[in-house]
Amino acid sequence: MKPAKKKQNLSKPIAATAPKVSTYHHGNLREEVLEHSRKVLETKGVSSLSLRDIATDLGVSHSAPYRHFPKKMDLLQALVTEGFRELSEGMERAWAYSEDPLEKIRMAGVEYIFLLLKNPRRTELMFGGEIYVSGDTLSDDLRECGKLAYMGMYKIVEFGQKSLKLKNSVPTDTLMMSFWSGVHGFAVLNERKWKQIKSKEEGDSFRKEVGQILEIMIEGTRL
Repeated sequence: MKPAKKKQNLSKPIAATAPKVSTYHHGNLREEVLEHSRKVLETKGVSSLSLRDIATDLGVSHSAPYRHFPKKMDLLQALVTEGFRELSEGMERAWAYSEDPLEKIRMAGVEYIFLLLKNPRRTELMFGGEIYVSGDTLSDDLRECGKLAYMGMYKIVEFGQKSLKLKNSVPTDTLMMSFWSGVHGFAVLNERKWKQIKSKEEGDSFRKEVGQILEIMIEGTRL
């Protein structure tokens, strides 16, 4: 005789199964980690960046991001590399913007200023901070993207000198650094002002000011 089946006690609640964190992410996890990290960096600062927290935010296992970024410094270098790549693309757009050497350098200034205003905390990492004092070796990708961004602006200034529109009495890298320092400083000093803009009129006024500042800078570099 078969033993009688044990009746289920329906009065006893069945324990709910806890949701499991996915150990696999169907999308491009590396790019999603970078995008989310950039947002955290800009809103909370570099000290708030945590691979473990990012994994939780993205709904993946805590170990998943480490497959792409073994440590936090690897993530920071990847963010900086992304920044230099975007800067390099901006310099390419400035180069293609006009045949006029002065329009090229003006647009290079516009590209630089608004890229910094969009990503001020990332820009801080690009030109100083943790990645350069950590003792970690800079990745080849970071070095290459940094060089391309530098050469993008260098080419524009050099073209202006060769076209006899910009001063050629000083070395190209010195003249370029003078211009670069000017646009960088303006953007840093006006970050708060940019964030406080609430209307189209205020935005238009700010862009007009950018244009005026660039005119002053370019005037100081003209032949």
